[in-house]
Amino acid sequence: MTGRSVYGLCVHGLDGVAELPAARDTRPGHPAVLVRQVAGPPPPPAPLTGRRGVRVLADGRTLEVDRERGTATFHGPPLTPDVLAHPYLAPVATTFNRWAGRETFHSGAFVRAGRAWAVVGPRTAGKSSLLAALAARDVPVVADDILVLDGADVFAGPRCVDLRQPVPGATLPTRAVRSGERLRVGLPPIADRVPLGGWLFLGWGLSVALDRVPGPTLLSRLAALRSFGYLPSDPAALLTAAALPAWDLRRPRDWSALDDTFRLIEDTLAPGRVLGALR
Repeated sequence: MTGRSVYGLCVHGLDGVAELPAARDTRPGHPAVLVRQVAGPPPPPAPLTGRRGVRVLADGRTLEVDRERGTATFHGPPLTPDVLAHPYLAPVATTFNRWAGRETFHSGAFVRAGRAWAVVGPRTAGKSSLLAALAARDVPVVADDILVLDGADVFAGPRCVDLRQPVPGATLPTRAVRSGERLRVGLPPIADRVPLGGWLFLGWGLSVALDRVPGPTLLSRLAALRSFGYLPSDPAALLTAAALPAWDLRRPRDWSALDDTFRLIEDTLAPGRVLGALR
């Protein structure tokens, strides 16, 4: 099995999923994970340690992860491979990447000026809608919901964005997934890893605006937002990430604000301004 390359992992068991590109990076440090489903009663929940853990997911399914065996086992009603790939691969990715010493965040990301810009926010912040709108404008999307940070780089996620409802003006082809509850937007291929440029924190407001986030505030946010914060982290990695530029991005809950949002992002992250912000 060649595996599929996603989130900095070499994933086995999902070789037929088009949203996951074939693995090209077989270097040490890229954990291999076998994703599988089994019938029968699940094991009892167990806290995640440095070796294994058993989690009850929001939908009632149980995920059992084992670092030594390199397995991620789902217990519960069977899932189709494309749904296993997204969104159910997300908790697998956070676990195995944290075990590998990387930081992970609930975040999407897109590419501008040759760098990845994280889009951070809670589930109701409109991350996927914004990313789909950017994709419709030929902006490369790195990931929809999980950001894996390895040193100065982030890894590409599955090549899709799932939406609750269509984004007006976004003419990308979609198909129904998750029993018709989501519309899946396919994404073109992208490099396995992209250097991180900075952070955008989504929020709602009366107008479209970007406000710079001070470095100490950013460090505090990132420390609080990283997955499984009780697992060991490299302080230098967090300090490096917190040294990057960051903004609070506010916009109205109105589809008509997408164009203004895009223009503000495009202007703020223009190559000349980005270089100045990174100094």
